[in-house]
Amino acid sequence: MSSPRLVRMFSIAGAAIATGLAGPALADATARYTCGDGTALTATFTNDPAAAKLVFADGKTLTLPQVISADGGRYADSTTEFWIRGNGGRLTVSGKETECKTDD
Repeated sequence: MSSPRLVRMFSIAGAAIATGLAGPALADATARYTCGDGTALTATFTNDPAAAKLVFADGKTLTLPQVISADGGRYADSTTEFWIRGNGGRLTVSGKETECKTDD
């Protein structure tokens, strides 16, 4: 029977090896969206920091930090939320929601 200390040592060593083999962070990803209300935007998703930079057709730019989500990627601040799942998503601005789809 192995001791708890030995098991813990192997667990820590395994985690350290796995972290070292993980390689570089994933590259940023960009997608274009068209929403049901006519809004057009380009979203660039970054890993460090975890965020979505939204560039709207009128030139307005907004960067939303990633927040906890049980499903999909969710990015939000106090007035705006962009929640993506698969090839679609939902943009909510000041309580007004619109469904969006990728153009790609």
